[in-house]
Amino acid sequence: MSRPPRILLPHTVVLLTSRVQQGLPFVCTPLIEKILWSALASAQTLYPVKIISFVVMGNHVHIVVLVEEPTDVESFMERFKCETAHAVNKLLGRRQVTVWCEGYDSPAILTIDDLIEKLAYVYANPARAHQAESITKYLGVSSWNMFTSGKLVKEVKRIRRPLLQPLFRGSVSINNHDDLASSIEQQTNESVSFTLSPNAWMKAFPFYSKPDELNRRVSMRINEMEEEAAVARQEKRWAVPCVKDTRNQPIDLSYAPTSFGRRMWCICSDIPIRISFIALIKSLKAQAREVRLSWAQGYRDRPFPPGLFPPCQAPAANILPALVRRSLAPT
Repeated sequence: MSRPPRILLPHTVVLLTSRVQQGLPFVCTPLIEKILWSALASAQTLYPVKIISFVVMGNHVHIVVLVEEPTDVESFMERFKCETAHAVNKLLGRRQVTVWCEGYDSPAILTIDDLIEKLAYVYANPARAHQAESITKYLGVSSWNMFTSGKLVKEVKRIRRPLLQPLFRGSVSINNHDDLASSIEQQTNESVSFTLSPNAWMKAFPFYSKPDELNRRVSMRINEMEEEAAVARQEKRWAVPCVKDTRNQPIDLSYAPTSFGRRMWCICSDIPIRISFIALIKSLKAQAREVRLSWAQGYRDRPFPPGLFPPCQAPAANILPALVRRSLAPT
């Protein structure tokens, strides 16, 4: 099945999801934590995307953002994935090995109820994956502490690639991870800021002006999801990994995903709204086709529909330098 074209409409909230091709490289260690925060903050510094919530799991990431400038969202994801991929390859002593799957999913969230459900889904992901009893005990990187504490700006060290060295067989002890993280942090004086905007969704839903009520409903839904995960573990006699096992998990663990989410344009439980949105998307796609045809005929003044990404165009050759060189060449 072909992937739907990238569509990021301004003034919408979207759920960005991307998965690695194989393995569980984003282990819950201080070193990986600093790398992830550095990549997030560096990408956001270059491309100011308003992030509402996020959780990084061992092999995928969920980020809820408000789309203001669609190209910023696209560039932010490319930068984040590029920085983390280079870091993983550097730690594993590899060169030019693909880490992330191509692209990412970005369905728009169209109703308040769906927004609450997806915000809770993101934060309950560690419990649903049976990696922690709750988001409060999750050792990986997420925006949960910033969200609950109200401290919405986090200063982190900028971890550049030359500072990273290959790990021994991809796995080191807890103490060595602490030492490596501290050593790398001491080698850089460059800091970058990451900003969380948990109420940025209000620009997409201006009719709903009760952020405290929404956050309360999100917390309640998180608790429900985590309780459901606990019941499932009890029935199957599973246990979440202890801190020692979590911290000692090797970065090069072999793992292949067995389930993948559906590719969607939107997340909407209201059928009439969903139908209207899909009709809008189809209309924009038809407009995009007309623009591409006019471009092919030489009429490049027609703008591409907002929220859609035009295909790459071959640059027009500049023959002037060649003519100058040819005229100056000795005969």
